[in-house]
Amino acid sequence: MTKKVIAVIIGLTLVLSLVLSGCSADGIMKILAIDTDAYDPATETVADMAGKTVSKSDIKSGDFTYTLYSDGTAAITKYSGEDNILSIPAEIDGNTVIGLENKALYESKITELILPDTLEIIGNFAVLHCEKLEKVTFGKNIKVIGISAFESEGDNTKSLGKGSLKTIVWNGAPERIGEKAFLFNDKLSEIVLPAGVKTIEEWAFAKCYGADKIILGDGLEFIGDHAFLKCRAAKEISIPGSCKTIDVSAFYQCSSAEKITLGNGIETLKKGAFEECGSLTEITVPDSVTVMEAYIFYNCSSLKTCKLGASVTDLGKDIFTGDKSVTVIAPAGSAAEKYAKENKISFSET
Repeated sequence: MTKKVIAVIIGLTLVLSLVLSGCSADGIMKILAIDTDAYDPATETVADMAGKTVSKSDIKSGDFTYTLYSDGTAAITKYSGEDNILSIPAEIDGNTVIGLENKALYESKITELILPDTLEIIGNFAVLHCEKLEKVTFGKNIKVIGISAFESEGDNTKSLGKGSLKTIVWNGAPERIGEKAFLFNDKLSEIVLPAGVKTIEEWAFAKCYGADKIILGDGLEFIGDHAFLKCRAAKEISIPGSCKTIDVSAFYQCSSAEKITLGNGIETLKKGAFEECGSLTEITVPDSVTVMEAYIFYNCSSLKTCKLGASVTDLGKDIFTGDKSVTVIAPAGSAAEKYAKENKISFSET
């Protein structure tokens, strides 16, 4: 059942309740607002993302089916061949290929995917549940990787992904990596994103259990909630100063992380951002950070020192609860010193 249908059912139920309660028609109109346009990623096409107008759909050319846009560009909508190594063409019937449409390769048996430099958009669910896929190469002009584009199936009870993706080659930098784009790809050897990625949405790389490091390039502006949740093998995490906000539980249970580097320029660490990073022994929070919400380093059981600047003025509850041995290092008279003393945490003046 789609979100739109659910919204309508809820709305009609509310209308009936209001009528039975004796509410007037005018009152109902003022109270009720049914959102029949609730966002459904399955209906958001490459054309929508790219601002294109469809000229013709379901055109067949060899093993490919595609949609043609009015400006002479195209998006691949289906592949019916049997190649294990699949190269998406840069042109099809003389039309430049700029997109891979929603579910275009859904549950495909390919082992390697090579995307051309012309391709800008990977649609929502485009390569979903391609469990034999081991390697993806992105072209130079990739701009958007859609929701659940490369998501693998997973078994939460066993903390195990069913996919085979080990290697991602970035020849370009997508501006946006969508929600759950690489969720449960636990065979990835590393997560190293190039400079130019601006937004990593919620759960984008969550439960990539096998990646041994997370290195994020310059230009990143936002990390969504739970984006790297339970990337348990990552010993090193590096976040550039261009990233203003690290959202809720973004690196929750990155339990092998021994080194976390936060670039100067980061402003807000949201609730539980590095909670239960149990191998972390020391951390320097840059002077640019002004807000640290609750549970940032909650149950970081190995944490010995946390260095804070004078700019941190908003500190949430229980930032260090669960770790009795941490020492806060900060300027005398700072909000960090006050916080440490109020919460009976060891303090050392910088």
